[in-house]
Amino acid sequence: MLGRMTQRAFVAIYVLMILNLAFWLFSLIGLFILGIGPALRTITEVFLNHKFEYHNYHFKEMWQIYKKYFWIANGHFYSFFGIELFLFYDLYLTSQIKNMWMLPVIFLLVFVMITLTVVGIYTLIIESTFDVEFKNAVKLAFVAFFSDFKDLLKFIAGLVVIGALTKFWPGFLLFLTVSTIIVWGAFSSKKWIGAIIDQLEAD
Repeated sequence: MLGRMTQRAFVAIYVLMILNLAFWLFSLIGLFILGIGPALRTITEVFLNHKFEYHNYHFKEMWQIYKKYFWIANGHFYSFFGIELFLFYDLYLTSQIKNMWMLPVIFLLVFVMITLTVVGIYTLIIESTFDVEFKNAVKLAFVAFFSDFKDLLKFIAGLVVIGALTKFWPGFLLFLTVSTIIVWGAFSSKKWIGAIIDQLEAD
């Protein structure tokens, strides 16, 4: 029993490392500016296709996905990133004003940034699971965000833990951070993704 659990843990870590290194490789191919979006789409689709079946992970498949969604994924990534950047700059300016009445504004900006981050991850997972237009994927992601508060808190808590691990162990960023976020998002969204599939099958 213990041996099997240990083996599963090693396989999971191995898959996470494959995905994370693939993310950095494909990001580098796109010189980062044009590489991050399609790299995220690539590792998300590959994980959803193969889960922890590590022997099914092949560069050729990843490369095909990367090329297929190169421009689309860049457009979708920068749609979220551009807004996040604007909000971050707004938060920076607001935090420079030393007045108590600015606190609600700061909290609101932080909440919107968290919402946008989670919705962005959910949108990526939805697009990688279903053949759906970007605007509809975003709508579904917002619905998922507000559908189950308990699951949402669990997901955000997981992101905080991943962020903390990355801060204390910088090597985590190279080998595990991005892939762990994607996999955690995939598992956290499993329930409502299943509900969407059931609804589509019923229709």
